[in-house]
Amino acid sequence: MYHLLVWDFDGTLADSMPAGLGIYNRLAPELGIRPIADPAAARGMTTRQFLRHHRIRFWRLPRLVRRFQAAAAADADKLRLFPGLPEVLADLRGRGVRHGILSSNSEGNIRRCLAANGVEGLFDFVVGCPKLFGKGRALRRLLRAEGIDRRQVLYVGDEVRDLEGARRAGVSAAAVTWGFHAEHVLRAAGPEYVVTDPRGLLAAATAARATG
Repeated sequence: MYHLLVWDFDGTLADSMPAGLGIYNRLAPELGIRPIADPAAARGMTTRQFLRHHRIRFWRLPRLVRRFQAAAAADADKLRLFPGLPEVLADLRGRGVRHGILSSNSEGNIRRCLAANGVEGLFDFVVGCPKLFGKGRALRRLLRAEGIDRRQVLYVGDEVRDLEGARRAGVSAAAVTWGFHAEHVLRAAGPEYVVTDPRGLLAAATAARATG
């Protein structure tokens, strides 16, 4: 059994894709980037493919993230977790599994959503990581801070960059298919687990690779 599950937030825990799409397309003209006209096609691109296709230069990413987080704050407490996840979170917590969040969203936005959904008390920490490709380093810092063996940690995300970050940190990854990236894109990235239903996370979290 894994001792700690570290979760991505948008698209993994929170059903934020419709709101996020609206925010992105409102910001696109201001930031000089291409809007998302075909969400299904966007889901079939890796993160780097998406950035190239939508003409998002790396130097523009910090501003895009800041503007996105500011816009998302207005409705953070209106977001809902994906159906079935609150029960899974509570079930795993009852088995002694700890939860934390590492996300590109801001800590304040995330905590407002968790509180509105009545699950904030299930999480030991919430960490905002504004660098889209900085999750590997952030995960390594978390492991040191928590004093936990990386073999006991499972990162749960919905994007290829989440899986890449987990790999850089040396932790296992579970890809959920109800978020941004399509299932075939996630499978091509080679996560340890691909989860198509929230209850499937129970099997992943109690898998034999983890120690203890």
